[in-house]
Amino acid sequence: MDNRYEAYAYADPLFYDSPRRWGAHEEFAAVGRPLPAGWERGDQEIWAVVRPVDVRLPAQGWKIHVSSCAEDAEQVLEQVHAFCLSERITFKFLRGLPILHVQNSKYAPRGASGKFCTLYPVDDGELERCLDGLGLLLAGRRGPYILSDLRWGEGPLYLRYGGFAERHCRNDAGERVLALAEPDGRLVPDVRGAGFAVPAWAPVPARLAPAIAERAAQRDTGLPYTIERVLHFSNAGGVYLARDGEGGTKVVLKEARPFAGLDQRGVDAITRLRNEHAILDRLAGVPGVPAQYGLLTAWEHEFLVQEFVEGRSLSEWLTSRYPLIHPGTDEAAVAEYTRDALDIVDRLERTLAGIHDRGVVFGDLHPRNLIIRPNGSLCFIDFELASTVDEFLRPALGAAGFTAPPGYTGPQIDRYGLAAIRLWLFLPLAQLPALDPGKADELADAIERRFPVPPGYTDDIRRLLAAAPGDGRTARPELGQRRAEANALLAAPEPDWPAIRDSLAAGIAAMATPDRTDRLFPGDVAQFTQRGPGLAHGAAGVLYALHATGAAVDPDHVRWLADAARTRPTTPGLYSGGHGVAYVLDLLGERESALGLLHRLAAAPDDEPGPDLATGAPGIALTLLHFAEATGDRRLLDDALSLTRSAAGTLEKAGRSDPARRAGLLAGASGTVLALVRLYEYTGDPALLDQAQTLLQLDLDRCTAVTDGTLQVVDGRRVLPYVETGSAGIGLALDALLAHRPDSPAAEHEQAIRRAAEPEFIIQPGLFNGRAGLLGYLALTRARAAEPAATALLQRQRTLLTLHQVTYRGQLAFPGDQLLRLSADLATGSAGVLLALGTALAGTPFLPWTGRPGAATPPPAATTG
Repeated sequence: MDNRYEAYAYADPLFYDSPRRWGAHEEFAAVGRPLPAGWERGDQEIWAVVRPVDVRLPAQGWKIHVSSCAEDAEQVLEQVHAFCLSERITFKFLRGLPILHVQNSKYAPRGASGKFCTLYPVDDGELERCLDGLGLLLAGRRGPYILSDLRWGEGPLYLRYGGFAERHCRNDAGERVLALAEPDGRLVPDVRGAGFAVPAWAPVPARLAPAIAERAAQRDTGLPYTIERVLHFSNAGGVYLARDGEGGTKVVLKEARPFAGLDQRGVDAITRLRNEHAILDRLAGVPGVPAQYGLLTAWEHEFLVQEFVEGRSLSEWLTSRYPLIHPGTDEAAVAEYTRDALDIVDRLERTLAGIHDRGVVFGDLHPRNLIIRPNGSLCFIDFELASTVDEFLRPALGAAGFTAPPGYTGPQIDRYGLAAIRLWLFLPLAQLPALDPGKADELADAIERRFPVPPGYTDDIRRLLAAAPGDGRTARPELGQRRAEANALLAAPEPDWPAIRDSLAAGIAAMATPDRTDRLFPGDVAQFTQRGPGLAHGAAGVLYALHATGAAVDPDHVRWLADAARTRPTTPGLYSGGHGVAYVLDLLGERESALGLLHRLAAAPDDEPGPDLATGAPGIALTLLHFAEATGDRRLLDDALSLTRSAAGTLEKAGRSDPARRAGLLAGASGTVLALVRLYEYTGDPALLDQAQTLLQLDLDRCTAVTDGTLQVVDGRRVLPYVETGSAGIGLALDALLAHRPDSPAAEHEQAIRRAAEPEFIIQPGLFNGRAGLLGYLALTRARAAEPAATALLQRQRTLLTLHQVTYRGQLAFPGDQLLRLSADLATGSAGVLLALGTALAGTPFLPWTGRPGAATPPPAATTG
């Protein structure tokens, strides 16, 4: 699971939600305690902020973090709270124990782990008073080491130089990030990583200089091994490939940090490492279990020394072998893959039986914990959650989709994980039965239809992954009702578009929470980190999809969006900022609200917009172009031209040498290409098309020709066919260009880009990074594709959406990114699927400004009252 999602999956079993809502029932008393006169309290999502009203903080400086264990947290907070009130220090603290627990959990961001309270001294004198006063008060307290900071003495106080005020700039990748100001006023990223560093220009108080120098001089790891490379990092510690002496035997060092890497019971990494050592000792000699060579301590961390298991994980094996991710899948390849996958299952069962025979429950069976050696044998790794059958302790961590729900115990835990792997090997969608147990039978049927598995292969999938009494998933009556009817509606040879549209719209409406002010529709976790109800993840995108497809739009939801645009802070940008909100409000007939928001965005101080469509200049320019056309205001057109040319200039200056530059419609040069083409259509200036053609090549240079005949964006070791950062997004910009320059040299790539959008299996259903985006792209560009193959392809992609469909209150609905929770938003959820299906089945608009000229204007709004 992506580390960002864990904290947002606790609050609700069906939707991602703020960890603040999950922990609201266990907030610290200090959150609501009345403050003395002259003090005020504020909220920052999971933080409570307390400040003296007459103290003005500097924009940046040395801040103090206080770390704490959960058992001491209430007492530590009381001491910090009293001290700061006495000394008139601005401070903030995590609102409750559940949030503190999540911040210190195994998969929490390493740079933020341990930060419980933060103090903001206004000058060096105040900084020293805090260090002396709190250092004495909190002496002997324990907490996770804060990796981004300088530790003060041996206590729980840490320091770093960083921003006090919230300012932003663009990093090398063009992303909008928190910023610091250099002495000349230039904003630079305020890097908050997992290592301590002081900007070269930052002032260093005399009191801190010795400690900083001592930290910089530390070089010796204290380990009797030579580290060769990092294999993995988590908040629990690192996993390293090392050698025993110069040219000696390769070993794996597994690190454990005290008080960090907590599981759901609050057990830390040290405790789990010692458990793993004991379990491996008990399993010594069992085939498929790595040897252990003992524990050692270096500094305050513990390390388990293990045999280095050469090979690749089962997850890597599947990525390289799975046949359905390629277009035009060869049936002989499917049969060969099936034989190999069945052989892996057989070896896995035998190895697991040997572990069980020693009286051990592995407890964490998932593809990344299984290594296939070069000789084909299988090895289990990562025994930290294992326990003995006699003293069984249910694992309090686990991989999404492979973790047995409540109701399973002992060896059943491993049998559930094995059943999930049986599913995953043929359809890597193991998260879906964990969300909706009814999907187990449905996916098992799909496996039997598509792969030549032997009779009985799917029995454990059906028996173990479906809901069992007491497993915690049976009390979800909103899910699964009329699933077969909903899937039939989606997969019908002659689709009933109005019925599909209305079912998706009804499912979205059923998810709405108009009583909440933070969000109207559930969606991706990004809606809690991006300001405003934006186009990608907020209400604006959902209402755009409904409006664009001719679905009914609730006037109360339009009013919610207009109120949010007026009252909630927002930043510039089309997909994750206020410009997309203004655009949608205007489409919905709220021009006064839209123009008011546009005016506020123009007046708001901001850093130079980047060259990406999602947050930067081309998206803002397209919004201004819309309002220039709508209002006749020439100044808006001039601003749109200026912004687009600026973005183009930035991209041209960086050229092909920029290693941080991303590709795709929302993140790459393709967004500026789209803006240039649309401005050409308005102005008739052919120089804009010339520039668009040049810039498109920058994104094409980020692609590779794959052996299966596709052209996809290279992203590390992956290739991406998607809209946001992949080749389909480039294809949308190419389509806009070819409408005016059909003889462009870039036209030679269109067939390979379309082919990349054809695979039978796509891991996610969403618009930005899933099947819906590929479906919409294929529909939008079908005019230049061969018929009837294009029609058959669209029907297949539409039908395959049923693999992900999770019926909500009897209506069509879809999970968001990571497949752990349902989503209504445009980027990841039902609204994006609705938009793509409308383009494919009814020719309704796709993403704003994509498609043929004029295609960005949806039909008149339908409303319900």
